[in-house]
Amino acid sequence: MDSILKIETKAEFSSTVNEFAGMLSRAFYDDPFYIWIMPNDEKRLSQLHWWMKIMLRYTFKFGRIHYTEDRMAVAMWLGPDNPMVNDFRMFSMGLILYPFKIGFRNFMRAVDITAQWNREHKKMNKRHYYLMVIAVEPEFQGKGIGSRLMQVGLDKADKDGLECFLETVTPEDVQFYKKHNFEIMVNNGFGNNNQFWLMTRDPVAEGKRS
Repeated sequence: MDSILKIETKAEFSSTVNEFAGMLSRAFYDDPFYIWIMPNDEKRLSQLHWWMKIMLRYTFKFGRIHYTEDRMAVAMWLGPDNPMVNDFRMFSMGLILYPFKIGFRNFMRAVDITAQWNREHKKMNKRHYYLMVIAVEPEFQGKGIGSRLMQVGLDKADKDGLECFLETVTPEDVQFYKKHNFEIMVNNGFGNNNQFWLMTRDPVAEGKRS
């Protein structure tokens, strides 16, 4: 069984960022949110690769990146000191190019949805953990890898006695997170009959996890 590792150094990050961005791009290619804001099937993979590199850079600097030893799965956590994504920091890392990468109309779609998420996210207790992204290489999904990877972050939150927050846009993922003691905070719609769920998780005492 592969170990769960954490990116610790700039050299390690530099050597893995492109590989992880590629894996994340494949994992989220069919994600309803990214289809809505990146509707061109031929461009989406490269657009996602660009976006995921920004997400990885941001998390490496302000959060924690966990991954499996075989590099088939990665999780990005923020918090508890910086659980909210800071727009200025994101723009300084390249987000300023977002409208040019995906088109202004699609950019405004992204702004509209993420603004809704952020309004609800701000209602959380000040100190908490934010599971910003978790993904497994598509051909390895459904084998328990994501659960093992996420549990490392959940164990840390439980140890600190802090809540967790996340967003998801598929019913399958809602059920997956519920198995790990997440509960629905908000359920709303977007785009062409799509839905999103914002979910929270209270810290779980040792020996009481479902």
